[in-house]
Parts: sequence; structure tokens; C-alpha cells
Amino acid sequence: MAGIITKLQSSIGDYTLEDFKQFCKDNVNVRSGLVFGVCIGVWWLMRKPRGIPPGPKLTLPLVGDLLFLGKDDITVILRRMRKKYGDVFSMYFGPRLVIVLNGYDKIKEALVKNGDLFSDRPTLFVSEMIGNRRGIVSSSGQRWKDQRKFALETLREFGFGRTILEDKIHEEIEVFIDVIRKHNGRQFDMFRLTQSAVSNVISSLVYGQRFEYDDPLFTEFLERVEENFNNLGNTGLINVLPMIRFLPGDFFKFKRTLANVAFAENDIIRPSIAEHKRNFDPHHTDNYIDSYIKAMKRAEENGQQSNLDEENLIKSIGDLFVAGTETTATTILWTILYLLHNPSVQVRCYKEIQDVVGSGRLPSMKDKPSMPYNEAVILEVLRKANIAINGVPHTVSEDTIFHGYVIPKDAIILPNLDSVLSDDEIWGDADVFRPERFLDSSGKVTKPEEYIPFSAGRRVCLGESLAKMELFLFMTTLMQRFEFKPVDPDNLPTLKGVFGITHAPTKYDVRAVPRC
Repeated sequence: MAGIITKLQSSIGDYTLEDFKQFCKDNVNVRSGLVFGVCIGVWWLMRKPRGIPPGPKLTLPLVGDLLFLGKDDITVILRRMRKKYGDVFSMYFGPRLVIVLNGYDKIKEALVKNGDLFSDRPTLFVSEMIGNRRGIVSSSGQRWKDQRKFALETLREFGFGRTILEDKIHEEIEVFIDVIRKHNGRQFDMFRLTQSAVSNVISSLVYGQRFEYDDPLFTEFLERVEENFNNLGNTGLINVLPMIRFLPGDFFKFKRTLANVAFAENDIIRPSIAEHKRNFDPHHTDNYIDSYIKAMKRAEENGQQSNLDEENLIKSIGDLFVAGTETTATTILWTILYLLHNPSVQVRCYKEIQDVVGSGRLPSMKDKPSMPYNEAVILEVLRKANIAINGVPHTVSEDTIFHGYVIPKDAIILPNLDSVLSDDEIWGDADVFRPERFLDSSGKVTKPEEYIPFSAGRRVCLGESLAKMELFLFMTTLMQRFEFKPVDPDNLPTLKGVFGITHAPTKYDVRAVPRC
């Protein structure tokens, strides 16, 4: 089969309609109108828009280039294609054109310098069914601008970078470390526990309350969110080949995914919004839902047209929970995994914590400037683990010329963050875990412009400041209270991750030995 594909690739190359007509005449040697029609039909299905970036030459109808990309993980595939086709290349996922941007200069030029053109979301079937082009993640245009502006202003008001938010995080951390301490140094799985703790920080901001870790509704919600993340490989195929959802059964987990979303919205989010409406007090809006209701009422009283409505609120809450839980929890788990593989790093972190904070109180954000090595470790984990390999897909709002190539409207654009965060020309030894790269000669934290784990431009991660605060407070407190050890020192958990919506570590058990 591989030999046939190679011959077809070499035969077809950059074919045109005239080439295909000649191919039919010379090789088939049949003048039948039917055969000629088949040739034209095949050419029509395999043709590509003129002027798009380079990519695989043989693109099959319906499946696109999927059969020829190989079974490697996405980072290997994209690195290989970049080496062959350059910093801007294209490929087809099914019938959908995907354009990949590589290198800091290209990504910055698109997302920052040309943010007006490159800030929309592409039309993807599953995303449309889940997000309905509402909320923060799935929306585009003015609707997106209004949702993002409200979210940024409200979360800033609730204490992004201020002590009120730090107090909420500390409250959750104390519960978190008490549960870990109950394992008494024995091996356990931190995955669900970490998700619960981080999700509760978001819950405090959105609902104004936290959940107990064993709350049945909360537990089911986290299980269903995790299931949807795990189903991404199946449901993602429906994004580009929607017709396969009609196949018998639910092999691609489409129905299950929609059911999980419906559970979150109908059993948790909508009832919570209804309760907040019943008890609404415009003078006490200390959570996201109350603030949103206040903004909706104000627009209604003033007779203003507004994108702030209940359906956008529902989707925005889902976005905040999914994005705010998964990325931060995953980074915490990666950090602990790297500590297991680099025990000297953990020793140095602990020494700095003891020198600055001691053991009597929890580390605070005021301590951060005095703890550059701990910050450098978190920065290096974010770079090396690269949680969001390609960020979230973008598209252009109109047909665009970029570096001499045509970028058609609604093409899927992937900013390949791995091409920046793993670039040896930037980092020197990008494959090495080395926190010291973020410290200057005087020991202070330094970051190059190319450090973009949260992406760049107008769609840069909304919760970046919250994530940085959580990571610093969670990790310094965890290392202050526990020494993390592998279950089997001779058989460390793998550093090979699992690719889904995020790049997550393979699940592992760990021992958290209390220090005092």
C-alpha cells in the first residue's frame, strides 16, 4: 500500500486540470465519456485552492491527509512537516483545510500584529453543538469581545492579583493538604484530588461557594468533564467529518459527549443561575453569576441591546470551569512528575521555601519576588510540558494573504506553540529540563519574549494571571508540607504525555511524605 501511495504522489504532484485530462487519455486509453467524467470528478474532489501554503501533494477525497500523517504524536508530525514545508504549511483534516503557523515571528505576526483578522473561531461541528458560538471560547466578533471584556473586568474586580483571591486559594489549599496528609506517605493517585481542588477555586469565583470533594454532584461533574477530554480523539474526527455521527451506535462518543455537556448545564449551571436570580441582591455581587445578572438587568433597564444574556452566561461558566480546571491541574501534576525525575530541583525549592517562609505559615504572593527559583521551576514546567500544544484553533474573518499565501476565510489555523517552546535556537537545550534558564546572573527571574505557553494576541489565555497565582501558591505549599517521592525509585513514571484537549501526563501514583 505504501508503495502505491508513493507512486501516486510522484505521478500526480502539483497536477492541474489539463494534467489530469492528459493522464486519463494516456494511461486509461479509453474515450468513454463515463470514464472521462470519473477522471474529472476525482480531480475535482482532490483539487486544492490556489495559493494556499505548501503541504502534502496527494490529498484524498473526504479523508484529506489523515492517512498519510502517520501514527506519531502531534508534536512529532508537526515538527516533521515544518522541516519539509517551512514555517507556514497546510494539510487537510478530512475536507477541512488546516494551516499551521510555526516559529515565534510568524505566530506573533498573525495573532498580535494582525489580531483583527486572526481572532475568530473556525466553524467546527462538535464545537458548534457544544458551544453554539456563545460564551468565551466558542464565540467570535462582537459577541466574543463583550464576553471576554466582561470576564476580564469582573475577575479583576474579584481579585486577580489581589489578596481576596489569594485567600480563596489558601482556603482550598488547606483542605487539599489535609486530604493528602491522610494518606500518611503511602502511594496514591493525585489526579482527581488535584482536579477537585483547582475546580473549587473556580467554583468560589463563579458560584461564591466551594464543593466538598465527596459531593456526588461535584464528583459526577468532574468525571464527565474528564470523560469528554478523553473522548476528544473520537469526537474531534466528527468536527471534520460530521456525517460519521450517523453510523450505528455511538462509536465516536458524540452522543455521550453531548449528554455530559447537558448534564453540567441542566443539573448544575442552570439551577445555580436560577437560585442566584431568586436571591439576587444588587448591593452584594461577590461572584461571577451575580455580577453577570446585574449587568443583564442594567442593560434591560436602559433598553440596551446586549450580548450579555443567560445563554452566554451558561456557556461562559462552562468555559471557565473547563479551561480553569484542566490546564492548572494538569500543570500541577506535571510539576510533581518533574520533581520525581529531578530530586535535586525539589531539594533546592524546599531550601528556598524554608529560607523565605519557614514552616509556620503558608507561602503568600508577597513571598514570590524572594523565591525566584520556585518561580523558575514553574516557568520551566509550563515550557517543557507545553500544556496547550496548539492553543485553541483560530480562523480569519476574511480571505487573507499571509507571507504570500492565501488563507481562506474559515480555514482552521493552528498556532504551533511547540515550534516556539521547543526551539533550540531560542533555548539552546530545549529538550532538557533546566529551570536555571529563567534566572539571570544575579539570580532574578528573566523571560525571553518568545516565552508564550499561554499563547499570544487577543485570544491569549483569559486565566493566565489566576493560573500563575494558583501554581505558585499550590506548589510552594505542597513542597513546604511534603516531600514527593516515587513509588518505585527504580521505575519512575513516564514523562511521555497523553495528547487530548491538553497535553497531560500519563496517570501515575506518588508518595507525599509529610515533612512535619
